[in-house]
Amino acid sequence: MKKLLVSAAVIATLSLGACSSNQSKSASSYDGIISEAASTHAIAKKNGYVWKQKKMKKAYVDHYIAKAEEAKKKGDDKAAMKYAKEALKTANAEVHQMKEYADLKPAWTK
Repeated sequence: MKKLLVSAAVIATLSLGACSSNQSKSASSYDGIISEAASTHAIAKKNGYVWKQKKMKKAYVDHYIAKAEEAKKKGDDKAAMKYAKEALKTANAEVHQMKEYADLKPAWTK
């Protein structure tokens, strides 16, 4: 019984350590996040899956990137990183929606 508990604890420790070190290198740098968000958003824009409201002048991703750049100019790195991550999250969601519903057709078509 002791061997089972010890081996389970060792496996759990190793798997948690592997998960925490498995982050991408671009996720740690501001410039990497911004460039990844811009390239992902470009894919969505090319296929017409940009998230934007009618009254907005910019899409959500462009809005968050602009806010991140403003915060970066002011020297607020924490806010800049927050908006950059939000831009990346939104861009990834646009592309996910594009892929997820690519073959969806209206019910009235046959």
